[in-house]
Amino acid sequence: YTGTIMKPPKFRHSDNSEIYYGILTAPLSSPSSYLLLFSRNSMFQWQLGANSWTEHPLIAERRIHQIVPFKGKMFAMDSLQKLNIISLAPQLGMSEIPVVVCGQDMVKPWLVVCGDMLLMVDLCIRVHEFCFQAYRLDLTEPAKWMKLDKLENWALFISMDTRSSTFSCKNPERWGGKSNCIYVPSGSKNSDKPWIEVELGQFVPTSSHPITYILGWKRKQLESFWVLPSLVYGVSE
Repeated sequence: YTGTIMKPPKFRHSDNSEIYYGILTAPLSSPSSYLLLFSRNSMFQWQLGANSWTEHPLIAERRIHQIVPFKGKMFAMDSLQKLNIISLAPQLGMSEIPVVVCGQDMVKPWLVVCGDMLLMVDLCIRVHEFCFQAYRLDLTEPAKWMKLDKLENWALFISMDTRSSTFSCKNPERWGGKSNCIYVPSGSKNSDKPWIEVELGQFVPTSSHPITYILGWKRKQLESFWVLPSLVYGVSE
């Protein structure tokens, strides 16, 4: 996109430092731009321009699945489906937020920033059908995920690999999209469109709908994902 190349310093390699996830916390032009990398046992932080990495130990059983910036904080979902906040300064760290889920057990949650809300999108699976459901984070103690029946004039964009970025779009009718819908990159090369559109809360049959490939998705297979240019350019529109 910009052609900018940044070279972080090397960090010590060990058998437990294989990197499985990384994220740039802000555009390169931002003073709060950090590169975060995650291995089985550690979280590594590099502030652009610094000469060294900062390391913070992690619990090996809790791999980080997704990180999203929201209202100046970094929220992370781990492999145990626990919500955490990552502190970048003055000291690198991560702490769990106890959150009550007002609904069923989670299946495959995604975090999505939608306007002034942090949402968790998840699957609801029945015997022969499934749907997407959304929950809004309410940080009033005790913190809880509150179910949303409608997205109103918003549409959400998710990818099969939860490490990929998720996005929201207001008034998607401007470009031919639909409000209250979830958009997922298509898993079929024969599809007429490169994405699949499913209305929030609408149950679809598992036997015929093309989105059912998400239920058998494997981490090592290549997948399409969404890219939002403003994350790179640092613009608001």
